Amino acid sequence: MRPHVELIHEDDYIWHPAEFPHATGDAVQRVLSADEEDGSASLRVDFLTDFARGEGYHLADTEWFVLEGEITIGSERFEKGGYLHAPKGGVVPAISAKKGTRILLYREFGDWGFEPSSANADWAREKLIILDTEAMEWLAVDKPGPKPGLFIKMLHRNEETGFYSRLIWAAPGWDDHRLAHHPCYEEAFTISGSMIYNFGHLLPGTYFFRPAWVKHGHFISHEPDGCTWLIRSDGDLTNYYTTNERVIVEATPENYDPQTQGPVLTGIPVRSKSTGDWSGEGR
Repeated sequence: MRPHVELIHEDDYIWHPAEFPHATGDAVQRVLSADEEDGSASLRVDFLTDFARGEGYHLADTEWFVLEGEITIGSERFEKGGYLHAPKGGVVPAISAKKGTRILLYREFGDWGFEPSSANADWAREKLIILDTEAMEWLAVDKPGPKPGLFIKMLHRNEETGFYSRLIWAAPGWDDHRLAHHPCYEEAFTISGSMIYNFGHLLPGTYFFRPAWVKHGHFISHEPDGCTWLIRSDGDLTNYYTTNERVIVEATPENYDPQTQGPVLTGIPVRSKSTGDWSGEGR
């Protein structure tokens, strides 16, 4: 099971050698979150040199999303917005990346293992998906619950489990002051724009992994660009909303004067230095 991560900027993570067996070239990765039981992980990868790997299949459901640079999958070349979903056991054509390319890489239900092969494993279940998301149209979210102003590009959805990956854009000025929670996990990496909500300020490069049933909300999407994320969930995301909520903190100071010491921060699970000043640091 993955821990709750909310909210951290990628610059607060440490670079490690990337996990690409049977490949040539140098790459590094930041582990945004990971499941130590089955090897699932969400990673930010930078290619320090040209990179190449022949055809074969992964031992985990694997996704690539190009943030910057250029990759080639088989004979198809993709720049920013290129997307690959390779189901575990399904053969992926030879893949290469140019030096300086930056991607998001996700593994689910397995580790970094890779087997050179020209044929699918007999346990492969889904088809390979390759998309140029920059060429896709934004479609209005039509499911009940969210306020108008959210738009989606669906990348992958498993029909049996409901597990899906998608790009979401909150239009400039979109807001929703309800708290929401879901029966599935939700994780997101901010691609562009800006939004503020109860756990912090979503800026390019910020990341969260939120287990099921964690309440979050009071969203405000900023001008002029709104906010865009790559979001993943391990099931159909049903919104349950809370309104008229109140948080009351009552306590008696024992060995300090609250008037002279200043405010004491409570209820913030994670703060990220890279997103700005730490108000109240050291208290």
